[in-house]
Parts: sequence; C-alpha cells; structure tokens
Amino acid sequence: MNYTIVGLFPSQENIKEVSEGLEKSGIKNQDYLIYRTDQNNAPAVKRNFWKKLLGTPKTSLHASSDNLITSVEVRNQEEFTNVTNSFKMNKAVKIYEFKDMTIEEARDLNYIKKIVELRAKSHIYAMPEISLSASLLNDL
Repeated sequence: MNYTIVGLFPSQENIKEVSEGLEKSGIKNQDYLIYRTDQNNAPAVKRNFWKKLLGTPKTSLHASSDNLITSVEVRNQEEFTNVTNSFKMNKAVKIYEFKDMTIEEARDLNYIKKIVELRAKSHIYAMPEISLSASLLNDL
C-alpha cells in the first residue's frame, strides 16, 4: 500500500496543530509536506499594494487565499487510519487519497492543486441527473 493523503484545512493558522497531530500519530517529518503561502505574495499584501497605489476600495479575498494544504505519504493501513483521524481531529475541510503518488511528486504544489481540481470535477460530473415528471411538477 502506497498512498499520499492530501488534507485541505480552513486556515494556515492550523499549521502547528496539524504538524503536531501527524507526529503524534507516528508520521515522520520527512513523510509529510505542509504548503505555506509566501507572505510577501499573499493576496492581502497584493491588495494593500494596489489600494495604496490606486486608492481602490477594499475588496474581499477569495475563500481559498489562506487555506492550508498538507500532503502525507503513508505505507500501510495503520498509518492511513492515523493520518485520516489526525486530519479529521484538526478540522480538515476535505481529505483526498491518491494511490501510488510519492511524496516526491507531492512536492509540487501546482501538481497537487491540478490533481485535486480534476478529482473534484469528476465527482461533480459523476452525480446522477435529477428529472421530474410533468405530473410531479403539477402537484407542486
């Protein structure tokens, strides 16, 4: 069994708790990655730059601007269970499992984002179509 588990968390403020939770569950430091936003290129910094330069009004940030993404390589069922439990305890918004993805492949954040986006789209397209008959519409 060789999996990479990717957890999406609501805020980068979760870094310490996520890291401690993984290490308490037996995951070694070299077996997980936590992706951080470069504070110099963070959306809030960019917005403040344009506001100072052009005097533009304050705009709302995209919801994913401060999200935390973490990838963990697991090799057996026990590690798999420990990591998913740790992610859930630290309020992961979504957990993705990728079979046969190495931690080296997971080092590229753009690759992870692309794969997660494709997985999310496939779930949307796989949803069954809902149809109503004319007689049901008349009853409404």
